[in-house]
Amino acid sequence: MPNIAFFIYNISSVGGTERVASVIINELAKKNYNVHVLSLNGDPNNIFFPLEPSVKVTSLQSDHLRGIGKVINSQKKIRRWVKHHDIETFVTIESNMAMHSVPALAFTGVRHVVWEHFNFKVNLGMKSRPLARQLSLCFADSIVTLTARDANYWKQGAWYRNAQLVHIPNPMFLEEQQVNENPTQTVISVGRLTFQKGFDLLVDAWSLLPPQLRKEWKLLIIGDGEVRPLLENRITELGISDSVELVGATRAVFKYFEEASVYCLSSRFEGLPMVLLEALAFRLPIVAFDCDTGPEELIENGRNGMLVEPENVNEMADSLATIMKDDGLRKRMRDHKSEKFPLLELGNIIDQWNYVLN
Repeated sequence: MPNIAFFIYNISSVGGTERVASVIINELAKKNYNVHVLSLNGDPNNIFFPLEPSVKVTSLQSDHLRGIGKVINSQKKIRRWVKHHDIETFVTIESNMAMHSVPALAFTGVRHVVWEHFNFKVNLGMKSRPLARQLSLCFADSIVTLTARDANYWKQGAWYRNAQLVHIPNPMFLEEQQVNENPTQTVISVGRLTFQKGFDLLVDAWSLLPPQLRKEWKLLIIGDGEVRPLLENRITELGISDSVELVGATRAVFKYFEEASVYCLSSRFEGLPMVLLEALAFRLPIVAFDCDTGPEELIENGRNGMLVEPENVNEMADSLATIMKDDGLRKRMRDHKSEKFPLLELGNIIDQWNYVLN
């Protein structure tokens, strides 16, 4: 059986990256891959997203180390671990983690795949990330991006490129849901309350809607995070508390998808947003900023949703109002059969991973 490893920052974390990784790892484990997970930090006995029993999880437990000392320590450990387990292919999850894995795998003969989960234009405040990406381009065998647009960004930004660039989207692992014929007059948006997700822009756009629409409709923002106090203050300042609710994080998030009429993505940047895949599965019309990267690859403008100029609050308000006012438009968008759905099916995505890993 092929012996492969997935290297992740913290397998115990709860987030979109860990969720998608667990799905791909489990599917490969079912297909006669001998799969290992190597976690830089965290407790391998405290994993939120379940893994197949055959998947072997190891943690380097580097939580106590910082800076260059942590990187050097992890490089030595990775090198020993890879040799001990006879790893043939090593998948680094997140480009910044290549700071650890690229030097560790040098001259080992191990095939190295770097799996990016954001986009090339964003470093998320990590000064090491641009260097890690250039190391990946020079020394990895393959780089997997989530979108074609991001693959082009990698090509354009390369100082030198040895790695093959492949784009494989996140899978749509929710089955297409039954259309709710009696949804509530609700717009939902889901994600961590951070600057990236642009909920401040969404709240500002909501305040620009005609007062009558705000009386008839509600906006639910589902998630928690560091900008919650700022959002609460902004909602109060704008006088829209009666139509906007910060729901908080919940495990019952799909209940909100089932009952909503519209999904809104207000992000400043993304990789390939899982929430859009979920909104599509629930057949929700979508209004989204056409940010880097992802929305343009999932939304067929005017057919299953509307793409809005990035960070254009006025256009976001106009697009939301257009969909909210028009029952017939929302029905046509719900009923639209996207040709992209088959490309996002889990089996198709795993076939693409098989190609990259082999």
